[in-house]
Amino acid sequence: MKASFTRMFRALALLAAAPLCAFSAGLDFGSAFSPGMVLQRDAAITITGHGSAGGSVTVSLGPQKRPAKVGQDGSWKVDFAAMEAGGPHSLEASDGKETTTVGDVLVGDVWIFSGQSNMQMGLDEAVRGSEAVASLSQDPVIRLLTMPKAAADTPQSDVGAEWRTCTPDSLKKFSAVAGFFALHLHKDPALAKVPLGIVDSSFGGTCVEAWTPQGTLPDIPQDQLSPSMFGIRQGALFNRMIAPLSGLRVRGVAWYQGEGNAGHPTVYSTLLKNMIAQWRKQWNAPELPFFIVQLPAFDGKMGGLDFSWLREAQAQACKESPKTWLAVTYDTTAGTDLHPLEKEEIGRRLSLLAAKEVYGREVVARGPVVGNVAVEGERVVVSFDETLKTANGGRLTGFSLAGADGDYRYADARLEGKKVVLRAEGISRPETVRHAWSGQPDANLTNAAGLPAAPFRTDTLPPKTIAFQPLPTVYRLEGRSYQLETGSPGNIASLVAGGKQFLSAEPGGGTSIPTFFGPRRLPVMRASGPGRITFSDSSASLEIACADDTLEWTIRNDGKDPIDFHIALAPQVQVAVDGRTAGLSREEIKLKIEGIDHADPGGRIVAKVKPHDSVVLRLTVVTPPPPKTTEGR
Repeated sequence: MKASFTRMFRALALLAAAPLCAFSAGLDFGSAFSPGMVLQRDAAITITGHGSAGGSVTVSLGPQKRPAKVGQDGSWKVDFAAMEAGGPHSLEASDGKETTTVGDVLVGDVWIFSGQSNMQMGLDEAVRGSEAVASLSQDPVIRLLTMPKAAADTPQSDVGAEWRTCTPDSLKKFSAVAGFFALHLHKDPALAKVPLGIVDSSFGGTCVEAWTPQGTLPDIPQDQLSPSMFGIRQGALFNRMIAPLSGLRVRGVAWYQGEGNAGHPTVYSTLLKNMIAQWRKQWNAPELPFFIVQLPAFDGKMGGLDFSWLREAQAQACKESPKTWLAVTYDTTAGTDLHPLEKEEIGRRLSLLAAKEVYGREVVARGPVVGNVAVEGERVVVSFDETLKTANGGRLTGFSLAGADGDYRYADARLEGKKVVLRAEGISRPETVRHAWSGQPDANLTNAAGLPAAPFRTDTLPPKTIAFQPLPTVYRLEGRSYQLETGSPGNIASLVAGGKQFLSAEPGGGTSIPTFFGPRRLPVMRASGPGRITFSDSSASLEIACADDTLEWTIRNDGKDPIDFHIALAPQVQVAVDGRTAGLSREEIKLKIEGIDHADPGGRIVAKVKPHDSVVLRLTVVTPPPPKTTEGR
């Protein structure tokens, strides 16, 4: 699991450690103003600071100069006329006795990137992240601000962080989605020289309620509200990670969140629309552009529901909120990981939306949009707004039809220019249609630019998920004295020796790598030899090598955080531990496992694997001696 449990707990430690206020006794600028920053272009610029109560200051920004009075609370504020993109400029304040300066100030566009762990994932984890770091490090007019991952009981004014230029060090943990957005936006020659201030204000494991100002939640039943991890209260992340940014004018916001709320999709649209409205109030910008990342493919469920229903809520919020657009992403990853590493295409699609909707560039920024849906006897004709194609050039997939009973069947789909003609076996009178409606949509309808058609449905049935899931191949390996079977998530599900099952068949049984969100999947399976098989994801693997009476399980960890490899035993198995060796017995059959870390009282064996290291577990089957026989009897 790519957004590691360890990283989240590091973030938890910051809840107590992050400063909530920092005021200088002397003359200074507000905490949002630090060297290397970006101010929003083409809009009035407000500069804040503090000094001696009742005094006066003179503030200059480039060629502009303004006087200001210091209030009794020690604060001052000045407004400057809008400026064009450019810089660097110097920001200076003087009270006649003391002068303070903020240098290397650029004027350009400021973008906020917020959400939970998939927005938080750093460039150092993402596919092609290292290439992005190298490219961004060469761009002198992209600046970064990373908000401390912390909560507060009341709205704060101190940002608690400083602006940084793009370097390998500042970029590696910076939001991959935000980084790829900036990289692709600057590929447009018309925008390449516009300074960008990219703000990463994300926190893994959090729900939309924590990002909404206290006292402003809509009237939602309490049992439909979703709690954030770490005990973060409603409004607490808004107080600490959004409110301090209100001193900056911004160009727009990108929001990638919803996994934590996916168990309650029927209220998420209302919650998201409200959060957008509250943030716009915070910035006094009723049409502040918002881009919503629709959740990618994922084969798991939250609250018994797959992500189809949360995607629908996200689309509905965009439809009912002005200046709010949806980035469709279900086709960017295979869906076997809650935290997919494929973040570049998401950042690119957000940059396309920004280029078209905010900057007015003539680019294709979305997939085909469904228009009329007509039932014509046994077929349904779905019309779109542009000419259609399939992503892979193959047979069109992703549609299903239902009659009056709401029982959906996969449809045979045919392209006719801007139309899709649908029929489904066994449905003579279709009434409704769905497209890309599953946790892992098998849908391939796109436009000429390769952007996918968004999921949609024409029925109004309440959320439920009943669907077969395609599973990877299950393998069986046999030695002279044992039989081993793999499981679909990339684990060992069964180990029988001497006719006795040694692994638990309960949910979570067999081998696993546990995480907060459930067992980590190792979805890529391949047989690498007659008696050898490997399961893997992008940063961990389990290789099984089989001989007649022994097995070697090699667990490799190429990630940045340690992992625990668990072996859940059947309840009838007795365990005796001697150092790093465990003896297992079930009646007369015995196994020996060498290389373990420890055994839990509940019958679970654990092997700990450090980052960039591997552990080998050697299993030996100890069979009882054959019964004695007498010749001639």
